Amino acid sequence: MVRLVIAVMAFVVGSVGAATLTGIELSATGVSRSKRVSLQDCPAGENIVRGVIRPVEDKEFATIQLSVRVLASFEGGDVPKPLLYDDADNEYKTAQSFREVGSKESYTCDFSFRVPTGTTLSRITIDDVTLDVSALD
Repeated sequence: MVRLVIAVMAFVVGSVGAATLTGIELSATGVSRSKRVSLQDCPAGENIVRGVIRPVEDKEFATIQLSVRVLASFEGGDVPKPLLYDDADNEYKTAQSFREVGSKESYTCDFSFRVPTGTTLSRITIDDVTLDVSALD
């Protein structure tokens, strides 16, 4: 059990900063919270859909800003939607997607997640890549 905890801790510590997923370098660069957000896909395109939290809801959008750099090793293909986790290990999904990932060499994207107000954020995952966002919040 102790070895498992040490291995998990080493993985989480190693995931801070940039990580690579199938030829795409990803890093979490910021967290913001709001009641209204743009739900553009990544990289931003013509989608102008907005998300709004109704005043009676005890919810907010936690928006994670990701920096994306497409490496020469990128071969195309689909990139899964990110998942957000809080410190209690609850999972939150986003309506946004990665689209035309290789269309630009580098860009930033905002992925928004509907969470209970004041939720303490832990990490964002994309496939097998984990990025710690706790220090950004």
